[in-house]
Amino acid sequence: MKVIFHGSVREYSGGTKNFEAEAPLNLRTLIAVLGEQFGGQFKDFLLGDNTCFFLVNGTGIMTTGGLNTTLKPVDIVDVLPFVDAG
Repeated sequence: MKVIFHGSVREYSGGTKNFEAEAPLNLRTLIAVLGEQFGGQFKDFLLGDNTCFFLVNGTGIMTTGGLNTTLKPVDIVDVLPFVDAG
């Protein structure tokens, strides 16, 4: 599975843009894997309120099961920073 970090998310991934991962059971498990790979601060950022959001194959996870969204080896997960415009 391919994970793509966009924008300021890369600051927490040490500049990494693309990450290949074995497909875990769900998005929650993927976040744990990413936390192990890039450190606890990255995991905290991913799970923080209004810091980032996820797309699985171009679809927001709020319509696919949230953090319990099932993932497959062919999936593409985009991790995007939350942007607040005012």
